[in-house]
Amino acid sequence: MWNYFAPQEITWYQWRLDGGRAFLRKNGEEWRLAFVSGSFMELVPDAGGPEPVEHPGTAAVSFAVGKGKRVALRPHYANKPYLITVRNEVRLLPGAEARFTVALPPLLRFELEDGIVLAEKQLFNLSPTWFGDKDAGNLCLSLPLMLVPQCKGEIRTVEETDGNTGVDTLSRTAECKSLIHCDLVVRNSTKNELDLKRLAIFTDLMNIYEEDGFLNGDTVLIDTTNDGGLRMSIDGGTHKNRKQIHTGNRSGISELLVRRGINFLKVITGI
Repeated sequence: MWNYFAPQEITWYQWRLDGGRAFLRKNGEEWRLAFVSGSFMELVPDAGGPEPVEHPGTAAVSFAVGKGKRVALRPHYANKPYLITVRNEVRLLPGAEARFTVALPPLLRFELEDGIVLAEKQLFNLSPTWFGDKDAGNLCLSLPLMLVPQCKGEIRTVEETDGNTGVDTLSRTAECKSLIHCDLVVRNSTKNELDLKRLAIFTDLMNIYEEDGFLNGDTVLIDTTNDGGLRMSIDGGTHKNRKQIHTGNRSGISELLVRRGINFLKVITGI
């Protein structure tokens, strides 16, 4: 689904993206492109493409002009951090570690084989939200998710009813091949309880891998520090033998300090 291919001239192609869609048509050096974003809270596990279709329906079409024979729809991380707003209560006791699985909607780009970008669109419409204080915060994309700790040897199914739709969002994300699946590990090294209410994932350092049609991201490690701050780092060892289709920023940075100080911890825990 993410590989480069040579499209036939004057033929529309469609990618099915778990409720969203993307379209492309080539005519010489002219490219016509369209996206349908859909809703993250109304996921429909169904992904595949490219496949020929008659037209993109009512989707708005954009144009690009560029030389190239092969093109691909490529997944990247969003241009802003993802902010997970926890919809259930998760309390981490002193010295404890919890592991979660999250699914992140990618930023999609139509790219020629030489890397030139024809068009891009965030998969699903995500609400922007501010994270942190007025001076040192970040504009993020909000993901209202259930976080359920993984237990060794246990297969867990959680039904999440989100009011109007009754969609089991958590279960459906695991079936979606257009989302980036990654593990999130939170370690509480302090002497205080940690109530997880909001967690920001900064993806600057993270890679994207593909295996059996699914997208995977590096494991995100979030540690509390003795001075009341949080430190984020990346563990990519789990995926080192998988096909890598996006490379994070590795310019001499071994870890990303998200924020330091008690004020940031208050923002995270909601206290």
